[in-house]
Amino acid sequence: MSAQYQVTLEWGAAAMRAAAADVVVIADADRGAETAELHDLAPRTSLVLDATLASASAVARAALDEQERRGDRASIAIVAAGARWTDGSLRPTAADLLVAGRVVDELAELGIDFHSPACAAACAAAVALRGATGTLVAADAAAIQSATDHRAGAER
Repeated sequence: MSAQYQVTLEWGAAAMRAAAADVVVIADADRGAETAELHDLAPRTSLVLDATLASASAVARAALDEQERRGDRASIAIVAAGARWTDGSLRPTAADLLVAGRVVDELAELGIDFHSPACAAACAAAVALRGATGTLVAADAAAIQSATDHRAGAER
């Protein structure tokens, strides 16, 4: 993750292994199994926060509080959880992208706005789709479940 930006956004376990930030935010819309895996990989020296659509504002506030506690600019790594393909590889999800974008937007509202291009893109998506975010997150979850069910049926 780039040290040149205060807030970065990356995906999955590889991003968590590389995270070297004061605050690590796990963006996982459904708080699935990926959240637990990412917690296990999180740096022990970082404040680790879980973000969903409902908690994005509180997570941003907690990150700002940590910065104020430190008395210096805190680095913030947002790690979007994603899902898994059947081979175990990372499957980025729209839902987790929107959660990450909502956190970036909330951080910007609090004055923490020196973020990476990936953060800017996620934020733009979350802001532009604000009225439909809940529906999109539900639709993304349904699509992933449908694909999982379809694969399970094909394997029988």
